[in-house]
Amino acid sequence: MDAQPSSVVIAHRGASAYLPENTLEAFAMAVGQGADGVETDLVLSADGVPLCLHDLWLETTTDAQDLWADYARPDGHIYAIDLSVEQISRLRAFGRVGRHARSTVPPMRVPTLEDLLKLRQYLMQRLGRQVMLLLELKSPAFHHEQGKPLEEAVLDVLERYGCTNSESGVILQSFEPESLQRLRTLLGTPLPLFWLTAHPLSARQLEEIRAFADGVAVSRWLIEDGEGKAVNRGRLVASCHRRGLRVFVWTMGQDESAVRRMFWRYRVDGVITDNPDIALRARANPPRGRGW
Repeated sequence: MDAQPSSVVIAHRGASAYLPENTLEAFAMAVGQGADGVETDLVLSADGVPLCLHDLWLETTTDAQDLWADYARPDGHIYAIDLSVEQISRLRAFGRVGRHARSTVPPMRVPTLEDLLKLRQYLMQRLGRQVMLLLELKSPAFHHEQGKPLEEAVLDVLERYGCTNSESGVILQSFEPESLQRLRTLLGTPLPLFWLTAHPLSARQLEEIRAFADGVAVSRWLIEDGEGKAVNRGRLVASCHRRGLRVFVWTMGQDESAVRRMFWRYRVDGVITDNPDIALRARANPPRGRGW
């Protein structure tokens, strides 16, 4: 059996299987469990502050409907970009639980990117190790349409915290290649860039990706199907590695065997998981027996 993989365990929106996603509590728990880093989504408030929030709107995971219902757009959503960071700071964050279960969730808030960076600094000082940040720019095109470029706002905050080079432990990712190209060419960031995708990638696409990105973050279903069988003979990771592209896979959960295969069979560079404790165990324990 080969040596233990050097792949990283990245907590998806924090330890989101255990605590409300994209909260400081979920991020801290993930690092406490031993995760190498945390992943979060970023959107902007009305005053241009990057927030750790998955959706463009607030009511799915907070009590925005109770406090700021008058801000709802015609589609019924209360968008973060329509409220100031001060208004958003008054909200409680519940994660993706039904309204009936919200009373059981302890008080938590929607953090800003700056809040996360401060927590990261503190944890790195206390633990004496690096904590990676995988930051997803959520719908950059939407933000441009609203007159609030997301890329510049995020880079400005990162610069204030010294996260300006490839050694800082910060990676930016997006589903929109145009945003990554803008980050690389127009804004000139040296931070590693990953393209998020759930679509199969051809050799030609991989060649195009390597011109502006350092890696891809792909859906687990591009590597293995629901029955544990390799897709396209498991060639995607090897094809990326031949071109110097790293591969992260999302989103892994409680199926420890599936996570183990990502590490030990396919040799992905990182697993993005709701359950960092399970992923760490899978990375540390090689598969046994035949047919794994």
